[in-house]
Amino acid sequence: MTLPTGTPGPQFAGPEGLWTADPEELAARLFVAVFAGQGAVPLPQKEVSEVYATLAALGGYSLPDVRSGNTQPLGLTVQLAQEAILIWERATVATRLSAGAGPVSHTITMLRFGPGVLSAPDPVAALKARLH
Repeated sequence: MTLPTGTPGPQFAGPEGLWTADPEELAARLFVAVFAGQGAVPLPQKEVSEVYATLAALGGYSLPDVRSGNTQPLGLTVQLAQEAILIWERATVATRLSAGAGPVSHTITMLRFGPGVLSAPDPVAALKARLH
């Protein structure tokens, strides 16, 4: 399995490990993995599909190249990634952006507090602190 750039090795034991993880912990670790090295980029963005692939890599599995239907583990991965993105929005570190006419592009954009979280000594704790 090839991990997306900036993604550490598996941190959770498969889809089940992701599903049973603390949602804030999972969201924080996913944020760090998705945006690693992006703190100084003028408008850090990632395609939603990259978020899904990164989440799967954190669980130690990969998603099929052709993604259709509500098969597993794709369905579970999409649910957990969307939950993590909602947590990012609540922490005001990243948000969803959809643009385009016809084919729509779905991206995740880091917000102004994101770089501070990424550069913190413990980025996971820094993101969790923004939630409380």
